[in-house]
Amino acid sequence: MRDGSPGDVRQVHDARALAALGHADRWRIIDRLAVSGTATTGELADALGLATGSISHHLRVLAEAGLVERAPDGDDRRQRSWRLVSRGLRWSPAQFRDSAAEAVATAADGALLARQFESARAFLASAEEPWDEAAYGSHVWLRLTPAELVELGAELDELLLRWRRRELPDDGAERTTVLAFARAFPTDP
Repeated sequence: MRDGSPGDVRQVHDARALAALGHADRWRIIDRLAVSGTATTGELADALGLATGSISHHLRVLAEAGLVERAPDGDDRRQRSWRLVSRGLRWSPAQFRDSAAEAVATAADGALLARQFESARAFLASAEEPWDEAAYGSHVWLRLTPAELVELGAELDELLLRWRRRELPDDGAERTTVLAFARAFPTDP
């Protein structure tokens, strides 16, 4: 049984979940909930600059796909909050190859890649000290077998999850949200 907090990473096997992920605004909602923990429809609409009706529709789609759920109600039942079921998602294009869901998986991956690209582009266009020096980018060519690539991905996931799970020090330092993502795939230079 769940303790009420989202799990770390969910392996997506359901084409319906991938179909829900094929929309850019749904990724924005997922990202906002990953940072805020919980939020009402109105809070999401304000934060994302979208109409509450649009947010409600996207939340229903995400809920039907098992990606978000209602958070336990507080005192005001009119202000229901939503939360993620898991804080991270993972899927392999190979598991959907040669099926009706292949196009859905491609669309979900494309929407995520576009979201990551836009986030990086927006940062680069507005980077200021000290974040412009602290931000990290890497471009590395490797020679790997498929099994070694799986091992590399697992090690990167564990490193990122270790940083996310850590106790934040009570040292008075101001911290901001940081998006860390990695992609590794075979290609030619």
